[in-house]
Amino acid sequence: MEYVDAKTLFFDGRLAVQLPDTFQAMETNKAELMYPYEQRPQIILEDGETHRFCTFSLLKEQKLAAIQVEYVIRNITAAIVGLYPSCLLTDPRLAWRKEGAYGWFSFRSIIKEGAIRNFMFVFSVDECMMLGTMGCFIDDEAGKKQLLQIMKSLEVPEKKPSYARSSQSFLQADAKNNGGGL
Repeated sequence: MEYVDAKTLFFDGRLAVQLPDTFQAMETNKAELMYPYEQRPQIILEDGETHRFCTFSLLKEQKLAAIQVEYVIRNITAAIVGLYPSCLLTDPRLAWRKEGAYGWFSFRSIIKEGAIRNFMFVFSVDECMMLGTMGCFIDDEAGKKQLLQIMKSLEVPEKKPSYARSSQSFLQADAKNNGGGL
């Protein structure tokens, strides 16, 4: 399990995550089969050899304040358990970071190759919802540990202030108009 030292940035630098170097973008045909609906996750990564995957979506239309994370993750869990009553593997949990709370839980789903352990997570990025899933085969304990480590590495980088650049001609004109002083 080789990790890249630096974190990978997504969504114009608003999400940083440390991924193993074996994770690559999922092929379009496979993504269409795995997510057979028009609104599939924005970023879909996989490790083809181990059949592990990660998805990330920044839902800018879905506002989410940091104080709402617990409420949202409990409601998402309830909806999934309502549809599939025996699928829950881990009750909803909160992980605290400097950016605020991250909510997550795990559930089981079935594909033709076998049972999958899915981790779903939610947190606030610029007061919008970041929603993602990660998965591996249910009996893949190394995969479970790896995915929890990836989830633990998620962070929202600090926004750096941007300052407008003054053009030299503007400064010279302003100096003339103000007698050379600012």
